[in-house]
Amino acid sequence: MFKFNFNKTDENEEKQEEIKEPDPPITLKESKCIEVSSNQYEEIAESLPEKSLQMFSSNDLEIGFVDNININEMNDTDLISGVYEGGYKIWECTQDLVDYFTEDPERIDFAGKVVCDLGCSAGIAGLLALIKNAKAVHFQDYNEEVLDSFTIPNVILYCEENEKSENFSRCSFFSGDWDSFSELTTNDEKYDIILTSETIYNPSYYKKLLNFFKNRLKDDGQVFVAAKSHYFGVGGNVLDFCKLLKEDGTFQSEVVWKSSIGLQREILLLKRR
Repeated sequence: MFKFNFNKTDENEEKQEEIKEPDPPITLKESKCIEVSSNQYEEIAESLPEKSLQMFSSNDLEIGFVDNININEMNDTDLISGVYEGGYKIWECTQDLVDYFTEDPERIDFAGKVVCDLGCSAGIAGLLALIKNAKAVHFQDYNEEVLDSFTIPNVILYCEENEKSENFSRCSFFSGDWDSFSELTTNDEKYDIILTSETIYNPSYYKKLLNFFKNRLKDDGQVFVAAKSHYFGVGGNVLDFCKLLKEDGTFQSEVVWKSSIGLQREILLLKRR
């Protein structure tokens, strides 16, 4: 079994997010399940030692990930609404979410649970659930290419580095819009836990996100939403999202964590009423 050398990541730089609106407006991408054959798994695993790799650290947890080099080739902006939704980056609130769980393991028990990492990007939150013995983990990102070149290699990297290739069978990968993702998985087992970070930056997506929670969360399930309190220059904010939750009435929400320094960030816990 091969081993890897990792470089530590630099500190995340705070910045204003910008959404570039496509002209003319485009049709949102339909959701699909991304299948990974055993041959594809082996090909990706064999290519990993040749890639530049980094380390995500959270308390006593360390997760390796592929240092993606395609982002600058693909876009010159963080977000292009309906085209590229920021998946080639580990955003600040993903760090907050993982830190929240690793600081106190009693906060959640992933063992035996069905988990969704919604808007997964690198898949760090979903990998935490996998490491903590989740029954199944669904990794979802809007862009199929993010899953192909970023998320899936990271999951395989974890499985190979830890000699747990059998864990890959507990993982599924989905691309596309949240509405069609909900429809695509409607006959699957519902989720015990939904983890999502930096997904309320665009107010036009709030109802899609809420409807996904309503359709795919178990009656006794939990949703953890990690977000910046305000997305300056974009329009999204925690207050307006909580207002929508209150108006809809399906969920009760609680702020379970807030940042004490720097840009204000929060983690919301949602449960059905």
